[in-house]
Amino acid sequence: MLKLSIKRLIKLFFKIKCMRKLKIGYLLSYFHPFKDGTENNCLYLATQMVKLGHEVHVFTSDRRDGKIIKEKYENYNGIHIHRSPTWARYQYYLELNPGIIPLVLKHKDLDVLHIHSFGFMMYDMILMLKKLLGHRTVVIDTPHGPFMSLDSYPMWQKAMKNVFTKIEKPINNLYDGVIQVNTTQYPWIMKSGVKRRNIHFVPDGIPEDRFREIDNKDFIKKHGLEGKFVICNLGRVLEYKGQDKVIQALPEIVKKHPNVVFLQMGKDHGWTEHCLELAKKLDVENHVKFLGMVDEDDKLRGLDVADIFVLPSEWEAFGIVTLEAMARRTAAVASDCEGSLFLVRPENGILHPWEDVDALRDALLKLIEDDDLRNTMAETNYKKAVRLTNENIAKEYLEPLYYKLWSRKQPITV
Repeated sequence: MLKLSIKRLIKLFFKIKCMRKLKIGYLLSYFHPFKDGTENNCLYLATQMVKLGHEVHVFTSDRRDGKIIKEKYENYNGIHIHRSPTWARYQYYLELNPGIIPLVLKHKDLDVLHIHSFGFMMYDMILMLKKLLGHRTVVIDTPHGPFMSLDSYPMWQKAMKNVFTKIEKPINNLYDGVIQVNTTQYPWIMKSGVKRRNIHFVPDGIPEDRFREIDNKDFIKKHGLEGKFVICNLGRVLEYKGQDKVIQALPEIVKKHPNVVFLQMGKDHGWTEHCLELAKKLDVENHVKFLGMVDEDDKLRGLDVADIFVLPSEWEAFGIVTLEAMARRTAAVASDCEGSLFLVRPENGILHPWEDVDALRDALLKLIEDDDLRNTMAETNYKKAVRLTNENIAKEYLEPLYYKLWSRKQPITV
């Protein structure tokens, strides 16, 4: 009886403690106004945490691709953004940003520090120092994907990856929790040094704003899409994203269906020229439109005009762009990479082996030629997307996880 009463008292104690709002920090390479998958995801969730009443700080770099932000501190919609000068960067992971360390450590009263990505030396140092200094901050990581996740690296980079992976294992074990954004990630997270019990599922999501109605008549006219069957791709134009694979599939498709157009919306990262040259070589240049970076309104307009969304990537952790297309009632064709395996099932899309252009072509033709199947998949996608809004994820997944891990760090004084 006494034991039961103590258990109830402890539960009541934690319930009362969890009523107080948290001081939450996010640590990542880039943040607003820079935009990509991780940056957008963190911005949406940080915004929701502010709306839930928490104090939110973001620690990040002050520059990207030659653009330097002068304001080292900014309050953006209630989010306190702290920027530190990056001295040097090679590719994505090798970042020299020593100023970020004292910037984070001086906020020693953070209840939660949520880091994005494994493999950043500066972030590893912050994690280890917070543990050594005895800060009661809960430190969480969302790696999104494995360290250096692609297979197509030169030998010297693969050797570097092997060395770094061994160094990272004991460091990754220091995290209080690691988040998998899809339910198949835990095997490689465990191989990265994290115990299974410390891995938690929090899916990526999209803002409710992605479901709003918008007129696309002018967009259709501007880009010559009247009467066209549109296959759409959204996101950065990179080799591993596979836009060239869609172009390789087009000759056989447009022979049967000459009104088909491949519409790509996203920032060029040095791959657009190759894609356009390939389209010309294959005599399908009149069936290809690369719009470059578009604003949020035009993104929705482009997705609305699309009949099929395609994502033939070598690798995706989740595929937020697929979820955005699903929210606009679009059927999906995607490669069988990790993120797409989670989002795309037989009832809402078709998967194909990565780099298998014939399988990609056949999947696209199947949906082009079967209106009922395509429309059914589109409706299923919409219903699935409604459940994966940032608003729902923040309240149902992330905030409860923060409180759960934070409560474990609190001294019990009954």
